[in-house]
Parts: sequence; C-alpha cells; structure tokens
Amino acid sequence: MNLKIKSLTLTAFKGVKKKTYSFGDITRIMAKNGVGKTTIATAWFWLLADKDYSLKSNPNVKPDDMEECTPRVEVVLDIDGVEVVLAKQQKIKTGKADERGVAKTSSTNTYEINSVPKTERDFRAELEDKGLNLEHFLALSHPNVFTGQKSSDMRKILFEMASAKSDLEIASVDEETADVAKLLESYKLDEIEAMNKASRKKATEQVEAIPNQIIGMEKSKVDIDTAELELAKKTIQSEISQTERVLEDNKTALDEYEKQSNGALELKIAISDIEREAMENVQIARKEQERKIQDLDSQIKDYHHKIEMGDLDTKQLTDNIDRTNSNLKALGIEYQVLRDITFDESSWVFDEKSTACAMCGREYDSEKVEEIKKTFEENKAKAMDFFEADKQEKAKKLIAQGNELKDQISQWQKKLESVETKTDDKELLALATARDEAQKALDSLPSKPDLSGNQDYAAKCLQLQTMEKALETLKNGSDFRENQKAELKALLEELSEINGKIVKSSNNVEIDEKITALQEQQRDYEQAKADAEKILYQISLISKRKNEMLVEEINSHFGIVKWRLFDFAKNGEYKEVCTPLIDGKTFGDSTNTGREIIAKLDICNSLQKFFKMNVPIILDNAESINEENIPAVDSQLALMIVTKDSELKVEVD
Repeated sequence: MNLKIKSLTLTAFKGVKKKTYSFGDITRIMAKNGVGKTTIATAWFWLLADKDYSLKSNPNVKPDDMEECTPRVEVVLDIDGVEVVLAKQQKIKTGKADERGVAKTSSTNTYEINSVPKTERDFRAELEDKGLNLEHFLALSHPNVFTGQKSSDMRKILFEMASAKSDLEIASVDEETADVAKLLESYKLDEIEAMNKASRKKATEQVEAIPNQIIGMEKSKVDIDTAELELAKKTIQSEISQTERVLEDNKTALDEYEKQSNGALELKIAISDIEREAMENVQIARKEQERKIQDLDSQIKDYHHKIEMGDLDTKQLTDNIDRTNSNLKALGIEYQVLRDITFDESSWVFDEKSTACAMCGREYDSEKVEEIKKTFEENKAKAMDFFEADKQEKAKKLIAQGNELKDQISQWQKKLESVETKTDDKELLALATARDEAQKALDSLPSKPDLSGNQDYAAKCLQLQTMEKALETLKNGSDFRENQKAELKALLEELSEINGKIVKSSNNVEIDEKITALQEQQRDYEQAKADAEKILYQISLISKRKNEMLVEEINSHFGIVKWRLFDFAKNGEYKEVCTPLIDGKTFGDSTNTGREIIAKLDICNSLQKFFKMNVPIILDNAESINEENIPAVDSQLALMIVTKDSELKVEVD
C-alpha cells in the first residue's frame, strides 16, 4: 500500500482558525519555535491515532481563545492512485447545570470518509481494508515511536521480520538442550520455564525450612525418668503383697489361690521385663545400623552432587571463555579492518561547473572562483580531519573492549582452575563398600528378640504355666474371691499403665525415624532444585540460540541501523535485550544527534518496506541534519525545521 498526503486542512484546530497546507514528496514546514509546526503534525496523528506529536493520547485540540468551536481536520489522500478524503471533528456537549449552577462538558469525535459519516469502528475498519494497518501506523510514520517502546515490544515486531522457527526445532539442534527438547513435545517453552521456576522456588524454600523442622522434632523428644517409674512399679507390687496379707485369715483354699495368683503375677511381670529388655536391645542395634546406612547414603549422594555441580560449572565457564575468545577475535578483525581504511580523496573532486552561475551560465570572476575553490579545499581538509579523529576514537573503543574481554577471560580461567570435576574412584568405592557391609549387617539382625536360648526366661514361662493350671483347680467362684480378683485387677491395670509409660520412651525412636524421613526429603528437594536449575540453564541456551539465528536475518532488513538482541551480564549470564546500534555505537550513546535522527528514519523506512506499507514520515528537529545527508526513503517525507521565520512557511518539492 502506498499512501500520500495531498493536502491537510485545519479548522478551529489549536492555534489555527482555518488553513489548508499542500504536501509533496518532500515537504518542509519551517518557522521559529511556538509558531505552529507541531500543530500540523498533531493534526495528522490526531486524525488517525488520536494522539498529538508528543504521543499524548486524547490531546486537547481546541484553540485557547475559542471555547465554543468544533475543531476539524480534513485530509486529501492518494492511496494507491485513488483519491480519498478523510475528516475528523470534535463536538463539545454541555450537560445540565447542577445545584451550584455548574454544567459538565464532554467531547465526542465524529469521522467521515469521502463526506460519508462513519463510526470510529467503521472508520478504522475501512482504512484497514484499504491496506492501512493502524496497529503499525505510528511505528512506521513517527520516528520516535519504535525505539520508545519496551524491549519486549520491539523484539515482538522484529521477530515478525525473520523466518519462523519453533522452539522445539531450536532445542533439537544438539544434545546440550535435549532435556528441554523432550519437554517441548508436551509443553510450551514459557510453560516449562514457569514450572521450573516454581519448582526451584519450592525446593529452595523446603531446603531452608526442613532443618528448622528437624530441630523442632529433636526438642519434642520425651526425657522419661525410668528410675522413678520403676520405683512406682515396686510400690504397686508392694500393695499387691499387702492385699494378700489382709486375706491371711481366709480359708486355706482361698489363701492358696491368692498365693498361687500372686506368684503367677510376679512371674508375668518378670517375663514381661525380660521380653521388653530384649526388644529394646534389638531396636537399639537395628537403629544404630540404619543410621550408619543413612549417613553413608548421604555421603555418596553429596559426592555425586559435588561432581555434577563441578561439571556444570566447568561447562558454563568453558562456554563463556570460548564465546568471549570468539568475540575477542572478531574485535581483532574489526580493528585490523579499521586500521586499513583510508580517506577516499577520489570522492572529493572539484566541480568545475560550480565556477559558473547555475541560473544563467555566466562564469564567475577569478576572485569568486578562487573563493569557491578555497572553500572546497577547506571543506575537504575538515572532512579528512573528521575522518582521522573518528577512526582513532573507534580504535580506542575497540582496544578498550578487547582489554575488558581479556580481563573477563582471565577471571573465568581462574574460576575454572578452582572447580572440582575429577572423581576419586577409591573414595567412592570405599563408601559403596561400607554401605553394602552396613546393609548386610542390618539384614542379619533379627526384627524380634530370640529368647530361645534364655534359660531363665524358659524356666519362668514353664513355672507360670504350672501355676496357671494349679489356679484353675483352686478357683471356687465365691463372692469374696471375686472381690479380691477385682482389687487385684485394678492393681494390675495400674501396674500396666506404669509399664505403658515406660514403653513411651520408644516414641523417641519413632521421632528419629521421622527425622530420617525429613533428611531424605531434604536431599530430594536439593536434587529437584538442581534439576530445575539445569532446565532453566538449557532454556537460556535455547533463547540465546534463537537470537543468534534470527539477528542476522533481521538486520538484513535495515540500512545503517543494526540490532543487538542478546548480551551478557557482568557475571557472564545470558540476557535478552533489544538495542539498536548506529555505526557500532549503542543508540542514545552517540553524541551526534543528526546521526540518530537519520537512524530513526532508517528504522521507519525499513519497517515500511517489510510491512509493504508506505505512509508519510513526519520528522521533527530536521534542522539538526543537512538535507543531503537525509537517506532516500520510499515514502512521503515532511521535515519540521526550526528557522528564524516568525510566520509558518510550508514548501513543497
């Protein structure tokens, strides 16, 4: 699409009551500041984008001294050889006055195409149908728009200018990013990045939190005074004996029954004590061996983790050194090319035609001719001086950049020397062997005590069996005996409760098991964190690879402007950027304002070529550059130039 302004008419618009301005391929809008140059530009951008030239949305377009008016902008366009007339005007509506007599006012914009009223939606839709992409319009017509965006927004537009490559294709280039390539079969790259950032955050939080949980569990262990409980146990047993003495006057059968019953009780207690002590010994032996195995597992895992992290650090540092050496070599080539460049005197040949008047062809007198030649030689000398100074300045910067890269390489090499990447097979084998031996020792330990060889235990069990048979024969069912049984039962229950408290000391063993489980979780989270960091590192490599593949193709669409789409932080980490470069300098760092203006024109013109949409470019501060230095553009160009003129002048080529 090719769009040109033929004329622009302003009515009651800011400082203009009514005026029509004609436009050509190159239009010069000239006056001193404050006379109205920017008003013409604002009228154009207000019509199509509802902004003024400074890009403020919904600007005030009413004249300062004309409250009751209808600002209107009408433009006659040539769109692909067809004349189209667009118009926009702003009506002011005054509401009813409130109790204070104050009436609110509001503004409404109306639109026309070829004198036919349109809603804003239809107005924009019809322009889109004619080929005017309003989404890209500002970036293609206003030199300050594209570089004024966020880096992410600029990158989005620039990537439209390169061949599309899927993240999976880029990740599958080599094995270095194979893990992410596999994930890309099921997820998008930003989803993978978000998931692993979340995993890393969760793992980091847990790795920091679990040690505090373990400390709390250690504090929750019960410190039971078993000696005091044993004393209470003996007291209960004494009460049982005292109850038996109260019943001494009872019948012989009952006495014998009670005697046998008490003996059986004591035997049961003795048997229970032997069983409990044996079980405690088994648990202590197994727990000690389990702790030994857990400690060896932790040492083996820490050993592997240390080597893996060393390999990862080595890979990253080696990549940084190789990449920086490549950049250093490129700087050296650039420096050599710069040294070989010489001033092209052949481009400075005196034009003999300049010694005659361009209008009438009459030769100037000799004094005038000498003055013209002298001016030519002075300009040539200045150009040579500027060339040499610029060459020296570029050389200094290249040398400084080279020294900075050398320092960075030296720092990385020192770090590389300190990284541990070699394994000690003997140490690892010793740990593995010790672990196997500890497991065998644990497997050989019984889960329950074996009392078959305990003669005391066997004798007591046999004695108890004999007593219980005798008790069966002595049992007579009398009420008194039942009462005594109830009393003995209560005492036995109390004794059992004390025995239960003694058993509670085994809870400490359960707490130790939970602590061991938490320690295992901590190691799992540490591994999860390392896995997430590995994936995130691969994602950064994919992003870098994508930028490297696309930057050359994107830069091929531009003239003097080139784009840097990635960079490295001082710590060597890769980061995405979107930096325009002019003559190798970062945009904004150059002190040559004119060169930056030319670069902005190059961006507009290059974007117009790519999107195949030629629209007028309105350039402010055009007085900062010589018109012969303005690059050729395919679109209409309007130059706003500050002069000493008190009245606005519009000249058309």
